[in-house]
Amino acid sequence: MRRQLFGIVSLVVVITASQPARAQTKAADRPADAAVIRAHIESIFQAFVDKDVAALERTHGTEWRGFMPGSPEPIRGRDGYMSVTRFVAAQPKGQGSVAYRISNFDVVFYGDTAVASFVAETDGVYGAEKTTQKLTLMDVYHKERNGWIQVASSTASHADDVDRQMSQLRALHTEERAAVLAAREAVWRTWYAGDIAALERLVPPELITVGFGPGGFSTRQLVLAGARDFAASGAKLTRLVFPRTEFQAYGSTVILYTSYETDVTKDGRTRTERGLATEVFVQQDGRWLNTAWQLSPTSNQ
Repeated sequence: MRRQLFGIVSLVVVITASQPARAQTKAADRPADAAVIRAHIESIFQAFVDKDVAALERTHGTEWRGFMPGSPEPIRGRDGYMSVTRFVAAQPKGQGSVAYRISNFDVVFYGDTAVASFVAETDGVYGAEKTTQKLTLMDVYHKERNGWIQVASSTASHADDVDRQMSQLRALHTEERAAVLAAREAVWRTWYAGDIAALERLVPPELITVGFGPGGFSTRQLVLAGARDFAASGAKLTRLVFPRTEFQAYGSTVILYTSYETDVTKDGRTRTERGLATEVFVQQDGRWLNTAWQLSPTSNQ
C-alpha cells in the first residue's frame, strides 16, 4: 500500500512538474504588477531625457541581454548596455532625446517573469535639427527580491520609421562617399579595359542604361558586349576625369550627377569626349553596385 501511494504521489509530482507555467494573458489580471512594469519602462525613457546615467544602470539587470537599433549582434550584460548608451553622458539636457510617447502597451506574465511589448515615439534635438523616431520594443522583466527589473530587451525601428528613413534624403559620410566614387571609377575603367569578369561584379543583371543601344536603351548584356568590342578594337583609355560630382542619398541608394571627360587613343590619334552622366548605385552585401546610368555627351574632339 505504501509503495502504491508513493508511486501515485511520484506520478503527480512528475505530471505537475511537466506542466508549463500558466500565462496570465491580460495585464488586467495583475494590474499592480503591470503598472509597476510600465512605470519602470517609462523611467528608462525619462532617464534618456534627463541624461541620468545612474538611472539607466540601476534599471537593468547585471546579466541583461538584448538588441538596440543598429546593433549587429546581441548586447551582453549591463556593462554592454551601458557601453552602447554611453553617448547619453555627453549630451546636455535639451539635446538628444527630449520627449517620448508610449502606445499599444501590453504585458503578459509567466509567474515571476513578464514580457511587455509596446510602440514608442521619441523626439530628439541634435543641434538645430529636430527628429522623431518610432520604435517597436519587447522588454523582459523578472521579479526579484527588490522588485521588478529589466533583464532583456529588443528594440527595433518601426515599419513606419523604416519607410520614412528609406525615402528621406540623408548625408553620406566620408567613407561612404569614397566607396561610391571608387565603385564609379571601377565601372568606367573596367568597361574601357574590357575586363568582363570585373565588370560583371560591378553591375547587376537588372542593369538599365540610357544613351546608347537600340532605341537609346541598353541592358547588361549589351553593355558587356560593348566592353568586349571596345577592347578588341585596340583603343585605349588614356584619361578619365570627373570635374564635378553631386550626390543624393536615400537609404541604400545613391544617385550621382556627374560631368566627365575621357581621352581615348587609337592608331596614334586621341579622341576627347565630354559629357554629363546620371548614375545610380545601390549598396548590397557591403558592395556598391551600379544599377543604372544615363550618358549625355556634350562635345567630341
